[in-house]
Amino acid sequence: MSVPHPRILIVEDSPAMRQLLTLAVKRIPGALIQQAEDGVEALKLLKEKNARYDLVLLDLNMPVMDGMKLLSLIHRDPKLNPRGVCVVTTEHGKDTEVQARALGATHFLRKPVNRRQIEIVLAEVLNLGE
Repeated sequence: MSVPHPRILIVEDSPAMRQLLTLAVKRIPGALIQQAEDGVEALKLLKEKNARYDLVLLDLNMPVMDGMKLLSLIHRDPKLNPRGVCVVTTEHGKDTEVQARALGATHFLRKPVNRRQIEIVLAEVLNLGE
């Protein structure tokens, strides 16, 4: 069953990458999109009352609080846990992917990414096309 009005949180410090991710997500009718520039800002959004997100698109390398730290906080608190977390990063080491998946990442994309890759993740997590 697909999600009628999916809530998506984009956590990315690069304005250009945030724009690419936002454009991909906007193709989903009814999508509700929030953005954060770092993990601290994202954590505030995740903790807001009734802020249940269906998908978090998460960069790892950010100032203030990095994505791996945010991922570990999400993993430890079931109230914050979204349906899916897609890490979108420049990190190319296999250890980074293994660590992210152990902390609950459902998808792992290495930059540069294109809109089609994001659309595939969105379709899988949100059960689009059923």
